Amino acid sequence: VKLKGCKINVCSFYRSGNYCSVENFIDYIHYCMRKFKGKKVIWIGDINIDQNNITSSQYKTLDMTLKSYNMVQTIQGITRIAKRGDKYTQTTIDVIFTNCYADMAHSTVLQERIGDHQAIKCEVSYQVPMSPKFEKVNIKNHSKRNIRQFVSFLKDGSDYSQLINCDDIEAVTLGLNDHLVRAYNQHFPMKTVKKHENFIHSPSPELL
Repeated sequence: VKLKGCKINVCSFYRSGNYCSVENFIDYIHYCMRKFKGKKVIWIGDINIDQNNITSSQYKTLDMTLKSYNMVQTIQGITRIAKRGDKYTQTTIDVIFTNCYADMAHSTVLQERIGDHQAIKCEVSYQVPMSPKFEKVNIKNHSKRNIRQFVSFLKDGSDYSQLINCDDIEAVTLGLNDHLVRAYNQHFPMKTVKKHENFIHSPSPELL
């Protein structure tokens, strides 16, 4: 999955301890990371290599590979508790690898379980840009009905006698402008519309 807003690629995986050797899995990591060519990546999955057993050869081999791509493993808690005979084992085999740790807000082990594993979660710190077709904007409602009522009010519902009888041109201009603005705001309330990519709000031909 590619998160376009923050240019991060999210990859999920499962490495079977019985059918996929560590060497084959590392070859797979090399192949994928070469494809990404240094791009930001978050790997999430079950690797079946205990991250608490730092002395094991499997852990060391994996750790060297991660470091070669500037990746770190962010999950620290226990992700699987299993019973083997009379004993219980606690391992961290569900992991998150990333080369963009600074872009991660949080990663943790959850209380919820998936089978005999604890679920894990990571949060990426970025804002999703809203697609232009879903953006909304507030504009004046220049419907034909509102225009008819506006024109009728200016023509038949307004008293211009004080303006007509006034000798002060500046006062008449300010008075007429104030009357028009009040009438406009009264007859054309705001409405919310969806905004497409090339949206330009302009008065309708009928209003003009």
